[in-house]
Amino acid sequence: MLRRLFITWCSLLLWTGAVWSAVPADMSPEGYPAIGSGCLAGHCHSDIAPIRSHNSDMAKQIYLLGASQGDPNGCVVCHGGDPVALWERRLHHGAPKESLLTEFTTSPAAMSVVDKTCGQCHTGRVYSLRRSGMATGTGHMSAALQAWGIKPKQPVGIKTITDLDGVLPSVGTPEYQAYMVRLNRKQDGIFAERVVAVPEKKWSEIEARPELAGYKYVRSKCTSCHIGTIHSGGKDSGCAVCHLRYGKDNKLLTHSLQGTAKSKIVVNGKATSGIAFENCAQCHSEGKKIATSYAGLLRVAGAQTYRAMRDDVHHNGMNRYGNPTGGLLCQDCHSTRAMHGTGNIAVSGRVNVEVECADCHGTTEFFPWELPLGWQDEFESTPAQGDPRGTAEILPFEQQVGTVYVPEDGYLLTARGNPFGNVVRRGQAVVVHSASGISYEVPVLKKIAQRRAWKNPARAMAAKLQHPKHFESLECYSCHSAWVPQEYGTHLLVDFNTPDTFYTAQRTEQLQWRSPILGVNGEGRISPLTPLVQQDVTLVTPDDAILLRRHIFTAHTAQKNSSTIYNALHKTIEDLLVNRVDTSREETVLSVYDSAGAYAAQNVPLNDLLSASFTMAPLAPHTVTRNARPCESCHANPKALGYGDDSGFGVAAAPLKESWLQAALRSGSQTEILERDRARRMPSRRNSNISAQQVPYTQVVTRSGKALQQVGFHWALSSPLSDAQRDIMEKQNPFARMRTEYSVTEGMIMVIGKYEIDAITASAVILAIIFFVIVAAFMHTRKCKRKEGPKC
Repeated sequence: MLRRLFITWCSLLLWTGAVWSAVPADMSPEGYPAIGSGCLAGHCHSDIAPIRSHNSDMAKQIYLLGASQGDPNGCVVCHGGDPVALWERRLHHGAPKESLLTEFTTSPAAMSVVDKTCGQCHTGRVYSLRRSGMATGTGHMSAALQAWGIKPKQPVGIKTITDLDGVLPSVGTPEYQAYMVRLNRKQDGIFAERVVAVPEKKWSEIEARPELAGYKYVRSKCTSCHIGTIHSGGKDSGCAVCHLRYGKDNKLLTHSLQGTAKSKIVVNGKATSGIAFENCAQCHSEGKKIATSYAGLLRVAGAQTYRAMRDDVHHNGMNRYGNPTGGLLCQDCHSTRAMHGTGNIAVSGRVNVEVECADCHGTTEFFPWELPLGWQDEFESTPAQGDPRGTAEILPFEQQVGTVYVPEDGYLLTARGNPFGNVVRRGQAVVVHSASGISYEVPVLKKIAQRRAWKNPARAMAAKLQHPKHFESLECYSCHSAWVPQEYGTHLLVDFNTPDTFYTAQRTEQLQWRSPILGVNGEGRISPLTPLVQQDVTLVTPDDAILLRRHIFTAHTAQKNSSTIYNALHKTIEDLLVNRVDTSREETVLSVYDSAGAYAAQNVPLNDLLSASFTMAPLAPHTVTRNARPCESCHANPKALGYGDDSGFGVAAAPLKESWLQAALRSGSQTEILERDRARRMPSRRNSNISAQQVPYTQVVTRSGKALQQVGFHWALSSPLSDAQRDIMEKQNPFARMRTEYSVTEGMIMVIGKYEIDAITASAVILAIIFFVIVAAFMHTRKCKRKEGPKC
């Protein structure tokens, strides 16, 4: 027993020594200017890691400011408090008279005090950050409210805030600033002068106008991630969301700030740099699921579990031959302007995403520096034209903070004219310096084409050289995305326990990980789509009456006025299919109700409603693979064209199927919406009849060109594939002929070698071959048993 204890004790000592020795000296708590004094005295915070390495410029400035405020270790510079008090109650009270703070704070990064803490040194960042999408949440909130049929008179956000300096961005190069001004002229309304806080609605208002419950829903859901959160004050708010490392349950892992390649932090004895992917994934695993898709993971709808898929080639640790092991961090592509804002209030996240694939990879004809500004970011229906963009030698002021790399033959420029501070030209090569400390050489398409060094020559030549239109009209990731997360049909239960408190549960009708529907994004290029708003709502009152039952609110583009709520073609999700696909007439009878709850029939133009019920969102899925999807997956795929698929949710007549995933989720308490609904068995105040078993979730357009769903709603160019685009794709389909009067669905055509055959015939042939092999093996075995020859 003693021997076992002795061995265990020695192992712990060795492990502790190994971990301690892994901590660099300049990150050790022993390096503070005044060990054992102030906040570091006794057993309070004596083991806390420094905010930055002791020998960094940032730490030296903090120590200098702290000394002038009575605390050489600088704790009071960010937290306030009384550094010379003898009791904890006094320590955590007030602030030095030289401080900008008036009171002690445990959350110096919170937006309510950030101008007095981080803003002491990063003055320019505060104005932009408070107006950034990460702080306001305006784009996400407008999408959420869209599902409730709400279009506020003014854009709403976490807090009320105004842009005081006009449309011209306060950051970036002159070329970038001019580009953004032109973009604002092209697309009126992408910037807001003022955002108002999400309004609080009383139950009496909600009962009269049920869609107003959307405001309460948004306040409860959207404020948990955005850094300007209404109840800011937690440790995971403000700048700390990105620049501090958190673990599970928002537990702080280290007090040191992470940022660029020279901002080292130590977690569990391991030193790393850059902003960890896990920080981004804490928020960006919801909605379009960008972060987890980038890591090759998909969160199971309604559960805290993940299914492993195939990660993005940029994230893949193996990367490409000749490069060191390790993947890119999110910040290696996404600029400081996208994160910290530009000083403008953008109503869509796409406004501040300035990076395009060709910015680093170029095309088969042009190196990145030979392309004109605006390439792949046109917001027009024709490709950008102009002089070569070249490279840059000098970085804008906001990029001169942190790690600055040697430009070599010049910093590459984004499509909007800003230099990548970490991507440089080296002759005809492109090198990316990751914030993780690793540098990679980028595969440049023109060099590969010149050398004919394709990994799959036949497919690459066909897609990139024989069809140059692909470069002109498609986003690269339309072909190179291996899969896209798609959650079709969201059943949302909002159960008010009291007029002020409610319970929510959500279930997804169908989850797909495969290739997506294609449409046109706001930039005018063909892009993958994913469901954004396909929501029906069951709304239960505090007295347990069902106010709405699986109700669909019509999007704001078809909502005529605030006193009448239009359902998308009918009252509930069950009624949707019958009327929704009835495109033989231009008008249809629509059931509507007014504020008194009375039904009325009204003729409404079909197009006004078909294009305004559900919404698909264009996206870059971040699931890029080197090998692109095959031609037939678009040209011979009715789902890709927007006609729906054969999974029971499109134009095919297949019966409704329950996937293994849905069956597994039915046992989860957070997803049993239908069971909870049935258990009540109470009459609806606005009842409806069940008349359909399926809904065309995956169909966005009919063959006659009727739009069944919206594609985006921020940008004028967003739309389903046009008649001309669908016609061209079908005519260039080498595998199957899809006629107007006949819908080909996935699974009806199988391609074997160069020949296409009917799926049933193929299955019969395959089964016959398997049966023949089994019979032959059985006969051979029996023959061997009888003869017992050497060949047996």
